[in-house]
Amino acid sequence: LFAALVAASSTTRNPLRAISTVQNATIHTHSHRVTALHNFDLSFVLRPDLHVKLSLEPNHELLPDTGLVVSYLNPDGSVSRTEDLDRLAHKVFRGSAWYRQENVDDEWIRAGWARITVVKDGLQPLFQGAFALNHDNHHIQLAPHFAHTRHHLDPHVDTADENSMVVYRDSDILRDQDVDYMQELKRSLEYDDGLTCHSDNLGFNGQPDHPVYTAMQRRSDSVLGSETLSNLFGKRQVDSSTSGNSAGVDLTSTIGQTRGCPNTRQVALVGVATDCTYTAQFNSTESVRMNVIDQMNTASSIYEQTFNISLGLANLTISDSNCPGTPNSASAWNQACSDSVDIQDRLNLFSAWRGNQQDSNSHWTLLSTCNTGSAVGLAWLGQACVQTAFSTNSSTTGNGQSSSSGSETVTGANVVVRTQGASEWQIIAHETGHTFGAVHDCTEQTCAQSSTVGSQQCCPLSSSTCNAGAQYIMNPSTTSGIKNFSPCSIGNICSALGRNSVKSTCLTANRNIKTIGTQECGNGIVEEGEDCDCGGESGCGNNSCCDAKTCKFKNNAVCDDSNEGCCNNCQFASNGTVCRASTGPCDPAETCPGTSGTCPQDANAPDGQKCGNGLQCASGQCTSRDQQCRSVLGGYQDVGNNTSACDSSTCQIKCTGGRSSVFGNNACFEVQQNFLDGTPCGGGGRCDNGRCKGTNAGGQIRSWIDDHKGIVIGVCCGVGGLLLFAIFGCCARACRRR
Repeated sequence: LFAALVAASSTTRNPLRAISTVQNATIHTHSHRVTALHNFDLSFVLRPDLHVKLSLEPNHELLPDTGLVVSYLNPDGSVSRTEDLDRLAHKVFRGSAWYRQENVDDEWIRAGWARITVVKDGLQPLFQGAFALNHDNHHIQLAPHFAHTRHHLDPHVDTADENSMVVYRDSDILRDQDVDYMQELKRSLEYDDGLTCHSDNLGFNGQPDHPVYTAMQRRSDSVLGSETLSNLFGKRQVDSSTSGNSAGVDLTSTIGQTRGCPNTRQVALVGVATDCTYTAQFNSTESVRMNVIDQMNTASSIYEQTFNISLGLANLTISDSNCPGTPNSASAWNQACSDSVDIQDRLNLFSAWRGNQQDSNSHWTLLSTCNTGSAVGLAWLGQACVQTAFSTNSSTTGNGQSSSSGSETVTGANVVVRTQGASEWQIIAHETGHTFGAVHDCTEQTCAQSSTVGSQQCCPLSSSTCNAGAQYIMNPSTTSGIKNFSPCSIGNICSALGRNSVKSTCLTANRNIKTIGTQECGNGIVEEGEDCDCGGESGCGNNSCCDAKTCKFKNNAVCDDSNEGCCNNCQFASNGTVCRASTGPCDPAETCPGTSGTCPQDANAPDGQKCGNGLQCASGQCTSRDQQCRSVLGGYQDVGNNTSACDSSTCQIKCTGGRSSVFGNNACFEVQQNFLDGTPCGGGGRCDNGRCKGTNAGGQIRSWIDDHKGIVIGVCCGVGGLLLFAIFGCCARACRRR
């Protein structure tokens, strides 16, 4: 059996108390015009006493090495045409935000980051995106776009003026206590009418046999059945427990730690598809393309800052705005909103389609306008770099209702819903977090359930404080002031990548990039024809290897220390120099070849190789089933080193603390996380993404005997006793006959 690997989804925000409009916008170039390759300043006024300046540069990392392929679908789901996106036609920028207060001084103060897409340049420019001033996110939308996504209680704006830009701050979002009529903004099944993230309600993410976090199931060793936490505690939370690939460790032990995340910038290639309902919200396919690129550009910012990972668009599939009368079987996810197809159904259909795509993307995202109740996002947990799809059985649908079939199709995919009151890029960032293995932050409700916290179902604020305070990206619902990942989520994702619980094999290095359009020296990307690129004069600083103006080596350099792991003082590091240290006996160190500046690809010892003390290698870790139980449940007091695996057959972590456990006497808890790929499982097989593969009949028999030694010994003793009794009886009768 497999539990659903889906994670929680996202909710809409509360109403806004106020909005602003952009005034006196100015592009600071000679002609007030820019190309997609320009570095420039953009200034405007938000209030008479607040002037804003954005210092911007092109975001080349948003596009992949070979360009962005755009596919256009007919209403019947067939591909009408494909084209390579013209990089020069999309002015996508990133940079820093500055402010100046009128009548105070003329000094510009740097206050945060910026992500901007220029829609129109010239004397009256139009742009959209987001920026932060002193940790307060500001969202810029064209007036018509704001009208499509505004909460019905937001202040009104004149949508007739297509040349106006609306700005709102996270601090403008009303608090829950200020809006008692907003009952359904919390991601909890207790508030099922509001817009929330329902990934936790997916069977794959929440069933007992599924691996990521954990509604742990308790059962006695003498009982064949089991009882879920949802039955113990009543209704499941809106972000109900999900399963899949997550950190596989006690989350409190990795809070704030970045070990496992890339040391140099990596790019996660993403495919994006829009269904007919999403496309219909825009006046042209060009507007759809521009909005998708803008949202991905903004969402990528938080991943670059936090994990050193950029989100790069590799594919874009745009459906026709006319929904088909009968969905095409090849693209069944492309259909009108209906009560018969909920958000989980849409994710399942999209996942099946994604599994047929021939690419190396980290994942695909479906953009739609069809929410289900409070659910506005859904993701399979920890499925980054999983390009194939597989099916599981479940009994729960995305809206929390039971389903007779319950079949789920799992792969690297998620769904994001564009709806009123929701910040699209934040939902993308949230669901992408689930794809990389992040669980939800702990809330007041989940903290009241000690088993939920101790079994790694949610991320606490610290080792001593449970409630994360609804202030981070992985909060189950959208509230004001959300701008960063929590320290716990950072440790969650980085440790998952570092332990290979979540795959990172599809992440690509930022070197030898083939960009679309004109190359540019100084953009920080080493393109064809360049020896190096340290980011222009400001980025290069005292770099002694690379000429900032020509992007060629200088001073007889053959490599660049700032970009290559096997470069030392502008020369190739000597043969045998360690460029990637060993993390243990199953992860040997990588050494430089002496003839190149590139560190060899990371390699692990074969799965199953013995590494001492009864342990074996699995995904580069020296571990065992018992050891992984101890790692996951280390947060439970009095469990400690007594924790062990309940069986040797499945690939979902099931643990017991023995007779003195806080779980109860020999109680067995099923933790909804997967054992590491390569961990031995029933019948001589090995775990692969929560499934046991390579089993055989003889091995299954041995595994069953190992897991039921008490029964086997009892039966053997009983049968042996009967045999002895029979033999004794035969002997006695023989003696009497004599």
